[in-house]
Amino acid sequence: MNRGKKVMLSILGGVDVTFYMITPIIIAVLWVNVIGLSDFLDYFFYAIGLISSIFRAIKVGWLDNGRTTTRN
Repeated sequence: MNRGKKVMLSILGGVDVTFYMITPIIIAVLWVNVIGLSDFLDYFFYAIGLISSIFRAIKVGWLDNGRTTTRN
């Protein structure tokens, strides 16, 4: 595979992981924008979105499972 394809796949992979991690926060923000901040449940949604994003970030960090190989 040539360098151009590797660069493009790396960029697409980075965008995919970024959206995978921030999706719960985006959903929580949209919920609060539609409904508004009115009670404890809205803050609970923010907390769940943040915890879910942290979990997804940790999960993505461990996807490699120690198998780092470099091939040309």
